Amino acid sequence: MTEKDTHWNKFIEEICDRDVDTLSPVQKNAVLCFWYDSEMQNGGHSGYLENYPDTNPDELEDAILTVGNREIADNYRRAITDGEEDDIEETDNAYYDFEPSLCDCLEEFVWENRNVIFD
Repeated sequence: MTEKDTHWNKFIEEICDRDVDTLSPVQKNAVLCFWYDSEMQNGGHSGYLENYPDTNPDELEDAILTVGNREIADNYRRAITDGEEDDIEETDNAYYDFEPSLCDCLEEFVWENRNVIFD
């Protein structure tokens, strides 16, 4: 296992389960994106919206912009503003096609910010 893999596992095990109010801004951006990507992989936008109904959409969009990119953030915004089932299916499918994926971006973000995330 590489050092990068070790940090990724440590992020999931030690940071993602913390109360979001205890996280630094860098940690919070990473965790919000982790939760979003995890739900997208398991239930798409409908699953995310059901399991995280109290999410501040602007906050998650900003986190995606920080960790990922504009294309992913715009897709998220489309899913929550045009939330009809067909639109969610369309935005779900678009999400799965992004390269790099949000997960790839997040792994790189965690690695690049390891000194801040694991302070």
